[in-house]
Amino acid sequence: MTIKADPTEFAGKRVLISGGTKGLGRATVDRFLAGGARVITSARGTLEPIDSVEFVQADLTTAE
Repeated sequence: MTIKADPTEFAGKRVLISGGTKGLGRATVDRFLAGGARVITSARGTLEPIDSVEFVQADLTTAE
């Protein structure tokens, strides 16, 4: 299934996505980018630099 993004749908918006380095999280990052959003994502691992994406390395598996 392919979803075509309106390049201005999220223009001027910022979104925060946890687990955005692979799988469904990464697909979500890509979809928001295609819609013009600035994305902030976090994950336990690392992320290769992507324009318009701010990355925060974080382990959210425990409350500590």
